[in-house]
Amino acid sequence: MKHIHSYYSPNDLYNKIIEGLHNMGKDPEKITLDDLLPVDEFHIRSKTATYELIRLARFTPDMHILDVGCGVGGSTRRLAYEIGCQVTGVDLSDEYIDAAERLTKLFNMQTRAKFHAASALDMPFEDNSFDGAWSIQMNMNIEDKLGLMKEIFRVLKPGGRAVLYELCAHKNTPVYYPTPWAQDNTMSFLVVPEEFRKIITDAGFEIDAWTDKTDLAKIAFSEMTEPVGDPDLPELGTHLLVGEDILTKAYNLKRNLFEERVSLIETAAVKPRA
Repeated sequence: MKHIHSYYSPNDLYNKIIEGLHNMGKDPEKITLDDLLPVDEFHIRSKTATYELIRLARFTPDMHILDVGCGVGGSTRRLAYEIGCQVTGVDLSDEYIDAAERLTKLFNMQTRAKFHAASALDMPFEDNSFDGAWSIQMNMNIEDKLGLMKEIFRVLKPGGRAVLYELCAHKNTPVYYPTPWAQDNTMSFLVVPEEFRKIITDAGFEIDAWTDKTDLAKIAFSEMTEPVGDPDLPELGTHLLVGEDILTKAYNLKRNLFEERVSLIETAAVKPRA
């Protein structure tokens, strides 16, 4: 857990994001959510996938939603903005949470989007606290997946939906590293979709929707080529979150997708009312 925390703890992240905005000619006091897309939507298929998850979630403005593994708060803010609900994000990284809180203040959204630095395996919330939950590509770093799902189950109210968008293993091994979520295999704990589905139901959930998005992920990475020489990185991008070798990591993710070493699953699970 310690080395995973370290991986997601870039120094001075908020100021680097602000510097990137300035270098792009953006005034941080006048930015939109879309201006932060390069760091906010740190998952496969970016904003397109986020809106698909919003439709799948069926969350309503009166709800309080939990965002597990919120990163710098992009999905938290997007959900609060689009639905009008209250969202609480949790992430293991203190640096991500610091950036999330400070970026959220730029949008004056801090009453609707709040953040906690905490482990997803031991969240600081009472039982039955949230009307819904979602988690975007974070289970890969958690070995105790049953513990994760049981903890999400615990804090959800009966009838609450948990929407997950997660990378899983596939037919072939090993996975090529480094990847966007792990520098090597000591940080990555992938299971095949069938096992992940069983873990979700073993935690007490009922599966309401299950969609394999691997083919769409392949399309998203189809034009990714192997990087050569020094990387040509944008002013604002995921390299600020997980390192300047991000192009190598993205290329390895493409290889893993096309060689059936990883898969991508979108699912909605419900905590039974009784």
